[in-house]
Amino acid sequence: MTAENSTVLTYDDIIKLYFSLKPEHRRNAVWLMNDETAFKLRTLKDNNGNYLWNQADNTILGKPVEYSNYMPNIHSGEIPVAFGDFSYYWIVDRQPLTIKVLQELYLHNNENGFSGYERLDGKLILKDAVKLLRMA
Repeated sequence: MTAENSTVLTYDDIIKLYFSLKPEHRRNAVWLMNDETAFKLRTLKDNNGNYLWNQADNTILGKPVEYSNYMPNIHSGEIPVAFGDFSYYWIVDRQPLTIKVLQELYLHNNENGFSGYERLDGKLILKDAVKLLRMA
């Protein structure tokens, strides 16, 4: 879904995103955004002066809000808000964790170092379970 404006999120944008998700996925849905986007959404009001964000239980339209600093800010072409059932986003272990002891580098201090490596992958297995709001 695309927002009406390229730099401002509106009340209508959030309502449209909410209803763009099928009802069966709305049951377990959460909002995902960064702190800056959350700050802007906390100030949104409808035409009657009611806040969109419920301050008492940290929800928007009855659904909880989760924060991620990896979500982009509100800028043209970016996706600052995701809404959906993230249980359909699977994280797969592609290569198990391997740990290597590094003795040579720390030998002069009589210490050991450790290096760990693990390869993970992730995929949304049901495309309709999560909707994204892209700025115009």
